[in-house]
Amino acid sequence: MTLSAICENAAKAGRDIDLSGCDYGPHKRSGLHLGPQPYYYLLAGFTQTLGLRKILEIGTSYGGSMMAISRGCGRDLSAVELVTVDKVNIAGEGLMALLHVKRVHGDSLSPATLRSVRNQLSPPISLLYIDSKHSYEHTQKNLDLYCAEFSPRFVILDDIHLNPEMDRLWSELSQRFGGDAFDASELAGRPSGFGILDCGRASPNLNAV
Repeated sequence: MTLSAICENAAKAGRDIDLSGCDYGPHKRSGLHLGPQPYYYLLAGFTQTLGLRKILEIGTSYGGSMMAISRGCGRDLSAVELVTVDKVNIAGEGLMALLHVKRVHGDSLSPATLRSVRNQLSPPISLLYIDSKHSYEHTQKNLDLYCAEFSPRFVILDDIHLNPEMDRLWSELSQRFGGDAFDASELAGRPSGFGILDCGRASPNLNAV
């Protein structure tokens, strides 16, 4: 099955997953409290349809996206390993109530943070989801570091069209991965972009990008 077909199936499945309470939290500019975002449903559906069980998120924020991923894991959490990393501690009560989600506080690129993640998660993992500082250098360094350490089957990058730097990075990744890179922005309802890489058939070593 092509990656585009996988994503289409995931988007369809995600629409049937109850994401009530998986809130985005306070909007940075308006201060308004926002509920589940459209791309949460794709995240949940992607997790569910592929049976993903070992997932690392870089960029926790309020915790809505990780909560959506957790919903996609279903009720049997006995074999689930979910870890989320952020340098600030602003996660909402909904995420904090999920005891099976391990939270790591610190700069994702620091050796201390990497050690903490290693203590919570063993390679290979199912999914690496990056939604952190949206710059070329920072996102590329996270890709290099965590793909090398954890050999994810899939990588999802949020906000791939947020600015020229992210456009550049996604263009380079698309050229390298070919059909194993899919721009799922429309399926995710994400004008700022939502990119998915299948590392199962392509090398997870992205240092050459």
